Amino acid sequence: MRVSHRLTFLEFFGYLALFLGIGIQLYALISHPGSRVSGDDMFGGAVVLCLAIAFIHSGHLLLNLILIGLSGLGFGYFTFIHTQSWWWTVILAVATVSFLIYLLDLRGDTRRRQSNWFHF
Repeated sequence: MRVSHRLTFLEFFGYLALFLGIGIQLYALISHPGSRVSGDDMFGGAVVLCLAIAFIHSGHLLLNLILIGLSGLGFGYFTFIHTQSWWWTVILAVATVSFLIYLLDLRGDTRRRQSNWFHF
């Protein structure tokens, strides 16, 4: 028997933001790669992906980490385009990913769901 899950409005908004954020980032990479306009578009896509992560708040850890990674890469791309410094790019990308993991409490979610894991 299949149990269907109906989307709430917030989850629907999160998935809409997910597709929009990925679309904006792809457009930024294709339209003017390496330009400041591309960096600004990538920053916008990364912010929209942050909203998507917050509203979806999926129970799948891998999905959350992939979305956080994409958002961190977007912020890193923006930083590199505007500063041309790998040092600041790495620092900002790691700080952004760490902040998102802390903000979304992924560690707490993992620990709470750990009791549901099968132990071999």
